[in-house]
Amino acid sequence: MLEAIRFYLKEHIENKGLILKLAAVSMNKQTLRTSIGVLWLYLHDFVYFSVFVMFRLLMSGNGEIDGMHNIVYLVTGTIPWFFMQEALNVGATSIKSYRSILKSIKFPITIIPTVEVTGIFFKRIFTFLFMFGVCGYFGYMHCFHPILFIYYVFCMLILMYAIMVPISAFVAVSSDFHQFYIVTLRVLMYTMPIIWGYKHISGNHFLEVLVRVNPMVYVLNGFRNAFVLGGAPSLVYSIYFWLCVLVFFAFGSFIQFKLRKYYADLM
Repeated sequence: MLEAIRFYLKEHIENKGLILKLAAVSMNKQTLRTSIGVLWLYLHDFVYFSVFVMFRLLMSGNGEIDGMHNIVYLVTGTIPWFFMQEALNVGATSIKSYRSILKSIKFPITIIPTVEVTGIFFKRIFTFLFMFGVCGYFGYMHCFHPILFIYYVFCMLILMYAIMVPISAFVAVSSDFHQFYIVTLRVLMYTMPIIWGYKHISGNHFLEVLVRVNPMVYVLNGFRNAFVLGGAPSLVYSIYFWLCVLVFFAFGSFIQFKLRKYYADLM
């Protein structure tokens, strides 16, 4: 296990410049042939967010969710989720998408998921300005905590990097796992407090614990703390979050280390 972690870290340190260059290329490749380029990304997010707002207004009216305006609640959940959702989708198939390269030249395979997640973050960094704009419009910017915001952006990135280490390996070598993963992603959003609030499960301790087991919920709650609610993150929940990150990273490093010589054959 330690040998695998050292190998993973060594490949990233030795190829940090290559990671940034490929991330910049990855940032533009999905919209390369469109006339307005990356603006399509922001248009898609705006349409999805508008649908979520309309759904929320039709179902529950123009009230509050967990002590904040419902639109502010939605934007502080959906903007981080849009990034994590794309990272989970694109990052999972990242190694498989490089199969032609892996079959022809020697390439540091472990950096591929990192490249894709970094490229997605570069693309989406401006979507966070929308979150600032909405919170400012509704008068919540006086509650903003910049240190918490930076911390939770860091948590979001590290979590996506860690999750993609094992997931990208399994998706690359198993079509069955890929199909199971696709189904899981389709329902994942509805199991997290993105468009619904905790008041809907208050009083049911089992459901509250079950929701918080997902480390992505730590990130979503964190952005709401940074913009509106304030307060330091729970020590116990923070320890749990970083343990999850460590487990994903260590297990993924081990899997990547064991499979690195067989990707070309298995794909």
